[in-house]
Amino acid sequence: MLRWIDQSHHRHRLLALALLALQGALLFAADPSLRTPLILTHFALVLLWQPFWQGSAQLLSYRGGLATMAVGSAIVLFTSWLLLAAWLLVLIGLIGGEQTIHRRDQAVQWLVILYLLIALLAGVTPPLFEFEVSGNGVLRTFVAAASVIPAGLLFVRAGALPQSGQRFDYLRSLTITLLALTLSAGAVLWTYRSGTPYPTALIQSLLFVGALILAVNWIWRRKASHTMFQILWNRYLLNLGTPFEHYLISLSGPGARGLDPDAYLNQALRSMSELDWVAGVEARGPVGHRLMGAQTAHVTEAHDDTAPLIVYTQRDPGPALRVHIQLLARLIQQLYLSRLHEVELRNQEKARAVHETGARLTHDIKNLLQSLQSLAAAVEASGTERSREAIELVQRQLPHINQRLQSTLEKLREPAGTSAHEVMDAQEWWQGLQARYADGSVEFHGVPDEGAVVPRELFDTVAENLLENARHKQSTHPGTRIRAWLNAGPERASLRIGDTGEPMPDSIARSLFAGAVHSSRGLGVGLYQCARLAEHLGFDLMIESNEPGDVRFLLSGRAPAQSA
Repeated sequence: MLRWIDQSHHRHRLLALALLALQGALLFAADPSLRTPLILTHFALVLLWQPFWQGSAQLLSYRGGLATMAVGSAIVLFTSWLLLAAWLLVLIGLIGGEQTIHRRDQAVQWLVILYLLIALLAGVTPPLFEFEVSGNGVLRTFVAAASVIPAGLLFVRAGALPQSGQRFDYLRSLTITLLALTLSAGAVLWTYRSGTPYPTALIQSLLFVGALILAVNWIWRRKASHTMFQILWNRYLLNLGTPFEHYLISLSGPGARGLDPDAYLNQALRSMSELDWVAGVEARGPVGHRLMGAQTAHVTEAHDDTAPLIVYTQRDPGPALRVHIQLLARLIQQLYLSRLHEVELRNQEKARAVHETGARLTHDIKNLLQSLQSLAAAVEASGTERSREAIELVQRQLPHINQRLQSTLEKLREPAGTSAHEVMDAQEWWQGLQARYADGSVEFHGVPDEGAVVPRELFDTVAENLLENARHKQSTHPGTRIRAWLNAGPERASLRIGDTGEPMPDSIARSLFAGAVHSSRGLGVGLYQCARLAEHLGFDLMIESNEPGDVRFLLSGRAPAQSA
């Protein structure tokens, strides 16, 4: 039984049982032996239903038990129509202040309020003031006929409660309670004042209150462009905890993450069309024609070049709600545009990666050509008398050039390869670099530790770029000296390359590693690509000195682990 009570979709049935118990107490009011147990049953079922706690754990708590005993004892000891009338007013406020999401739950809510008003006005108020009701029990028959409402609720399944918990509108609860009290008191006062029978006075009070509300609403509309009801409706929709707020959360919640722009726009429009006060949502423009829901005469447009939206409402939304509809539509448009920009940025990132890969490989090929040109020039200048030395130079250089060319081709075939992380023995790499520049144009200093390793591609690329740039400076200024230092150990590895030529202009030095620079000999992206590759491998490439006679670059970082 407790497990059945704890299930939220049985809430309407539980409330229907409580109202049926109340109905029995009203119908058998003349028999205290039946009325008191039925009222106690009604109150106990209301305690199980009411939204301040749910579930058997709270039901069996210490405070809940004391409250149940205290109120139950008061009903048994002080059973009176006045106490019952006060309880019905409290119950009307309790049910009227409960905020619901589903339309079915809202219909149930108003049906229950209607039944409680009938019970208060026709079943409790006449015996409370001891009115002699004429007409052969017309009000009693009316109360008996109201049993259809709780009996019908036994077959209604309640909707799921919102994830954030059930919310309670205290202002609406107070308003509905005061309205019920006004109707009851007005009918009683009119009966005493004019001597009119209570059923007639009740109908007259209902007509008077309704006419008064319509008159105030008409006067309000004469002073303003919209009715009082419309403004109250707008304020109600914009209260925290309403479906309006839940929809705002759904726009950027977990359900909207990971969706492509087209799917996100469809979900946003579909969710917006499901709001109670929205009849349909239409999108036009570059996104194509999409209509969720139905079209009505009340239109609110939100203009946008990419995704113009048109919102159709059940009634005229008024100025306040119209502004919020436009803001909501603008939010949908901005989130849709952000997803479009995200896709565009991903595409640009892919294109940029392809461009940078191509630029880096083109620069590697250029360095290979420069090495081949230097090798060809050395062979041509050797002459017949030094032909043996030229052959030995070619034998030393060609395997390395072939290896680098093969690595470049592998990058073209498989750009996502791991060749950039390939390590090489530092001493072997240092000896190979000295062999490639064995013509005496470069001075080499330092001896790497035994067993130390360096990332081969990074050190090859940086060393060749810096040495070729320095050799170009040496060709225009023959007195320029070029020096290279290598310091490689088990923890860190660093490579310094410097020359004694003129320093770089400050404008070039500031942007040397940030992008392409003007170059009369190449693409101007060599050192930029070197800096990106160094950053990718956890190294830093910087200008250590840029003074006249001392231009020096430093490549340093944590030594990579030895390959298995």
